[in-house]
Amino acid sequence: MEKEVFEKEQAHLSKTYKRLLEMKEEIESQIAALDEKALDDKNDMRDNMRFDYADIETTMETLAELEVWNRYIDTYNVESDSLGKRLKTVNKLLESPYFAKIQLQFDPSEEPESYYIGRAAISENGYDQMVVDWRSPIAEVYYNQETGHTHYTVEDREIPVDLQLRRQFDIEKEKLISYFDTQIAIEDPMLLQSLSQTHSDKMKAITATIQKEQNTVIRYPDMPFLLVNGIAGSGKTSVLLQRIAYLFYQKRKTLRPDQVCLMTLNPVFRDYIDNVLPDLGETNPLTLTWQEFMEMVNVPFTSEEFDYTEEKSLKKIHKALPDLVPEVDDFFDIRQKDKLVLTKNEVFSVVKKFSQFPMGVRLMQTVSDELEVRAKNALHNMDHDESDSSGVAKSDSAENNRIENDYGGALREIKHCSWINIMHVAKRILGTPQITAAEWLYTKMELSGECDRNMKYIMVDEVQDYTMAQMMVFKKYFPNARFMLLGDEFQAIREGTVTFAQLADMAKEDKKEFVELPLMTSYRSSPEITAMFSSILPEKKKMMVSSVKRPGEEVSVKVCSSDKEYIEALKDQIAEYEKMDGLTAVICRNQYTCEKISADLKDSSPKVIAEDDTLPKSGAFIIELTLAKGLEFDHVILADATPESYPDDELGNHCLYTAMSRATGHLALLANGKLAENIKH
Repeated sequence: MEKEVFEKEQAHLSKTYKRLLEMKEEIESQIAALDEKALDDKNDMRDNMRFDYADIETTMETLAELEVWNRYIDTYNVESDSLGKRLKTVNKLLESPYFAKIQLQFDPSEEPESYYIGRAAISENGYDQMVVDWRSPIAEVYYNQETGHTHYTVEDREIPVDLQLRRQFDIEKEKLISYFDTQIAIEDPMLLQSLSQTHSDKMKAITATIQKEQNTVIRYPDMPFLLVNGIAGSGKTSVLLQRIAYLFYQKRKTLRPDQVCLMTLNPVFRDYIDNVLPDLGETNPLTLTWQEFMEMVNVPFTSEEFDYTEEKSLKKIHKALPDLVPEVDDFFDIRQKDKLVLTKNEVFSVVKKFSQFPMGVRLMQTVSDELEVRAKNALHNMDHDESDSSGVAKSDSAENNRIENDYGGALREIKHCSWINIMHVAKRILGTPQITAAEWLYTKMELSGECDRNMKYIMVDEVQDYTMAQMMVFKKYFPNARFMLLGDEFQAIREGTVTFAQLADMAKEDKKEFVELPLMTSYRSSPEITAMFSSILPEKKKMMVSSVKRPGEEVSVKVCSSDKEYIEALKDQIAEYEKMDGLTAVICRNQYTCEKISADLKDSSPKVIAEDDTLPKSGAFIIELTLAKGLEFDHVILADATPESYPDDELGNHCLYTAMSRATGHLALLANGKLAENIKH
């Protein structure tokens, strides 16, 4: 029976693959024909188009003819883009046409229907689907992992079905390697097979192995604030990327990649995840670190990646600003390059003219309108004086357009409120000699109303490593965005970061719905490694943690009594792991330790990963804990498992938990002198 099923499924795969190859040839032929026709039309246009502007009538005819040709070109571009997307989808499916099959019975009186699920949908004739997209409503019954009576949802309407078969496939191109009929996650051979593979320098999509609790997050209804609270290795980042792909699918007519922003902690992590969405046929959204966000919004001074602004500073700015009495040094001169247009005293006089308004957006926008009028008059008078002295009279026609073209810089400064001395205002309110980038931007937003109303989704990964002040900045700058926040409070490795209770309060203050979803299963680490890092958690949380991976090797713990013994032990451990497949990360608590260990290892030292580096594809490397966050490696060596690096306090425990949980298969803890007291072995 099993052989018969295998042969039947192989025959279906071969038929599907053959049809995909035919479709590829058809699409390529259509693209070639379209390109040829476009070239012929272009030559025809070049040979026959006459640009005649002799009089109004012939000019109108020329413009009308140009409009016709522009429409032809637009039509070609739309058709070319459509064919290009179809070809990309077919090529993707040729790598592996599908990964699952479900057999559903909608009505007891009717025959069951089978659906094959893949990374993208493809239809034979625009109606009959050969492969359904994993994000389609009907695929939900596959991810629910329950056979028998179940349902899926279409536009808030439940469709009852009887799931009679849930089958997984291991496929390479047109070859069926194996298949599995499964019911629940713990029996998921595809998942276990996937988890047993070595890791590369790039994260991979988990589409074929999404588990029930992960699927709940991915398909959860749209919420103003959605917090995913997951333990280390529970797939938070993978779930985030799959949800982004799901949102693009659900809202494909209304959501563009530039309307989604993913905030990430460092460039190493961004490079690690940049293949996932393209592999799912989607474009990567805007992905920024805090520093890059500050640069994007033109904060005029550099800021640390971690901003130490306190929440109370921003609240003080918000509360005190309306009562602040303007003074002349709150403003700048307005210049056009080296030409003075309006002095700050003149700006201040305009501000005083509208003193009935408190300091804030309304006052600054009113002043900005007045300044624009005065600046144009001043610029016109300057030019008039220049024309008088040269004896050349200038025409008054289209004077405003001329000034816009010649003096756009000054007028842009006015429109963007660059004449406000944000630094001076913020320092006056806070009573401090220095301010942070967050304080500067928040003050500017309070004064100018600057924000991005186009952004629809802000995704914040590792949210526990941001401050409450940073979250307040995001919320104010993106007022129309929905927030998806992912994190693990026990991976907060800096003092003063936001708590999940504060995030809930932030939503409550805005009277917006807040939902927290848990992810408590570790898909990353072996049971032995999971037991080691979860031993640091509070008892109640520890009892909820589980690992689905097969048992592996015990965690290695070694304490050395001399520098020489320590260096030799570290060399031996690196050499042992390098004999195995996959990546070996030597994780250190800080950059100083990374550099010291590298110097001690001398010529045999693996590369130290810097913030702007990409991970190697294999072998060993040394990496600071802050850069290792969010990443995972086959083999991990904690090279400084000492009380100095990991003290037995809340922050030390968080750092130790985070460092150990980067490992998937092997973990070695190495200490020179004394082992950290919070390591239980």
